[in-house]
Amino acid sequence: MWLIAIAVALLVIVGPVMVGARVVGAGRTGFWICLGALIVSNILVSIAGHVFHGLGLLLGIFVAALAYMIVLDTTYLRGLAICAIQFAITAVVIVILAFTFIGSLLGTKDLIHNIQNNPTPSHTV
Repeated sequence: MWLIAIAVALLVIVGPVMVGARVVGAGRTGFWICLGALIVSNILVSIAGHVFHGLGLLLGIFVAALAYMIVLDTTYLRGLAICAIQFAITAVVIVILAFTFIGSLLGTKDLIHNIQNNPTPSHTV
């Protein structure tokens, strides 16, 4: 069970980078290369965060693009595009997972089932 959870987590994390690399036409788009690019990117972003305290997050985007440029064999602008695509896909996945989690907590399945089985009478004026 843990191996399945780890595999799903890796696909959710690495998938957006692989999609971004393929969309922009990077030289390397394999799973392990993209995982390596993510690791290098996170290392460089954390170093930038420690060196530039206030601007670390903002500079992190540009540093991540630099890491993608080096590891994925592409240009810097394409590295920025990979960052943007990764951010967009990851944001959509997080929103979907959050709504799924919140919906299961609120019991929306039971609520919808009750509405379908017990329709309210229509009011006539």
